[in-house]
Amino acid sequence: MSARKTALGVLLGALALITTSCADAGPPEVSIYADGEHTRVAPLKYCDVLINDCDATPDARATLPIRPGEPVQISVPAEIAETPWLVNVQGLSADGTPLPVRQEFFAPGESHAYTARPANPGERLLVVEVLQLGGAYAGGTDGKPITDAEGNPQLLARGWWSLQLEAR
Repeated sequence: MSARKTALGVLLGALALITTSCADAGPPEVSIYADGEHTRVAPLKYCDVLINDCDATPDARATLPIRPGEPVQISVPAEIAETPWLVNVQGLSADGTPLPVRQEFFAPGESHAYTARPANPGERLLVVEVLQLGGAYAGGTDGKPITDAEGNPQLLARGWWSLQLEAR
């Protein structure tokens, strides 16, 4: 009887493991640290790799307070880091003028983290966005891929996370 109970326990344990490993974990979240505060950001939009099936969550935009001159640290899970991804950063000059968007690209497996810093003293970061690139590319009206200066096709974002930084 004891061997039967043990076998049943092992079987139930294996079934539980299979069930939980097959469960849909949902889209990945991005961790962001700014000026002593932390938040986990869900995607505003997340699609399958070919960008055929997408889920949007417009209220997923997050906010954190930040002082001028402070950096923002971004940490992405392996699900994002093992694919092409990029960070867009926009800030305000010391006089409140919006600055051009800066972009940093990461090849698959290159990095799990990035620190965005103001370019000059007195500047304050305003918006940080993380984009995970998918397997579909932007096409022109002629049906051909739109390419960059090096001839690389412009991949479309399959995931988009956004953080608004408010003055502290």
